[in-house]
Amino acid sequence: MRDFDLSLYLVTDDVYLENADSVSILKRAIEAGITALQYRFKKKSASKMYEELLVLREITKHNKTLLIVNDRVDLALAVKADGVHIGQKDLPPDVVRSLVGDEMIIGYSVNSVDKLLEIENLPIDYIGFGSVFDTSTKSDYTLVGLDGLRKACGISSKPVVAIGGITSARVPEVLSAGAKGIAVVSAILGFEDIRSAVSSLREAIKTYYTKKLHENYLST
Repeated sequence: MRDFDLSLYLVTDDVYLENADSVSILKRAIEAGITALQYRFKKKSASKMYEELLVLREITKHNKTLLIVNDRVDLALAVKADGVHIGQKDLPPDVVRSLVGDEMIIGYSVNSVDKLLEIENLPIDYIGFGSVFDTSTKSDYTLVGLDGLRKACGISSKPVVAIGGITSARVPEVLSAGAKGIAVVSAILGFEDIRSAVSSLREAIKTYYTKKLHENYLST
């Protein structure tokens, strides 16, 4: 499996992109510097999603951005996406792996520390863990908190991507808990100026790692 960068991971959502030009909005986010895009829609037809994904596949390739498709293994395969993201109600990870092969990234959503212990040996590449904070994006979420995130990062041998209510101001505490990336919806799609929203998150991530590097240097 090749290296992959999930540090700034945008997840799409029907609410924010309903009746909007999804591709145009997501293109701005990709060009502004997100490192991964999860294409996630529940209300669009398969034909519409396929049409949009074909365009987004070219845009993400050009910008070296990961394209990950939520749930729909068929669409991920059809457009040669970089990966697929599944949850506990979707096809089992071992079945998905048999379908997509070794080159495609598989992400898996988890919302409890106990569940992490059960899935340690599954053929997945990263964990989406949350909700870390209260979020308006989902109504049926489980709040894991920063303590839960910290425990998850300590237990999992896979990279953990934190999701749920993360803003640029919360980036330092999320990354210091051990997360390898932040997955956001409203922190980008909730703003009219998409490029500025992405820039704010990128700057928060860069500032955290610069400060950490400096602290490590001083401690040696």
